[in-house]
Amino acid sequence: MEYKISVNDVVRVNFNGAQTTLCKSAEVLSIPYATGDSWIFRDLDTREIHYVSEGCTVTKKTEAPK
Repeated sequence: MEYKISVNDVVRVNFNGAQTTLCKSAEVLSIPYATGDSWIFRDLDTREIHYVSEGCTVTKKTEAPK
């Protein structure tokens, strides 16, 4: 398993300060590269798309298929 998170990986997204889980299982659609960029996730349970620009914990669950 690679140690960095990449587009198409499956992750869990938590806001630890608020003790809230946004997505238990989400596909990474985009990774922030510069100030003002957002993570973009697709929730695999609800199919909702989330743009996240505030601090969160992103935990890698599985890698994108090669």
